[in-house]
Amino acid sequence: MRILITGGNSSVSRYVKPLLSKDYEIITIGRRDCDINLDPNRPLADQLPNHVDIVIHTAAAFGGKTEEEIYETEKFNVLNTMNLCFQLKKMNVKHFIHISSIFIHLQELSPNYGIYSISKRHSEEIVKFCLKRDEIPYTILRPSQLYGNDPSFINHHPFLYQMIEMASKGQKISLYGKHGASASYLHIKDFVEVLYRVVKNGVLGEYDCTTITPNTYLEIAHIVFELTNNNVAIELIKNKEAIGNVFTYDETIYKKVNYYPKVSIKGGLSEIINATGVRY
Repeated sequence: MRILITGGNSSVSRYVKPLLSKDYEIITIGRRDCDINLDPNRPLADQLPNHVDIVIHTAAAFGGKTEEEIYETEKFNVLNTMNLCFQLKKMNVKHFIHISSIFIHLQELSPNYGIYSISKRHSEEIVKFCLKRDEIPYTILRPSQLYGNDPSFINHHPFLYQMIEMASKGQKISLYGKHGASASYLHIKDFVEVLYRVVKNGVLGEYDCTTITPNTYLEIAHIVFELTNNNVAIELIKNKEAIGNVFTYDETIYKKVNYYPKVSIKGGLSEIINATGVRY
């Protein structure tokens, strides 16, 4: 069985490929360092393999604030996804897996609401519309805030990795509110195990993939100081509002694949701190 993974250099792709390679033939496609390096000057249809059984769509743009960044994010996440969906039937794809984001649930008043959450919501609508039309089975997975010791996560969660750096140097960490914001960090190893089991068991449908227990940044800061063997130095700025995201826990996908997240926030942070070759 052949599996095509888009976004071959994404963190999800890099972690799930070794798992899948044990049982399947894997082809990666992306802008660089993939089995198929996309040429933006050629039609996508001319660059895709003739036949694959499963497509895992991990490619995504993470947005920005300028007009150009907003436009490019919508184009990449929505129109490029649509173009890919148009090619699935030609490749005889039997199962399409779309990696979305828990951020599709954000409302307009959320401080983190933006073009990323908007475009990921639009991309889901496109996937459902196109694949129902072509009668191609699909799965949509919405992970919460993924983290791990891969450097690519630093750009997505700069404050988390900044806390690690500051605590390792014994520097004071400043947090807003009484407990700092709350976050729903899900370790990348847990998510790709779920993804692997979705592939292996042919699980269809739409699912949120969140951490079982959210953590406040105050809890995270205490853990980081403990792991770095430095004295706790935390300042709570209580007159400023804490901004964070907590999403409703739904165990449906974990029941379906018979796997629940195992990496605790302490275990995940310890792995990052002890990783070799990681620069912050």
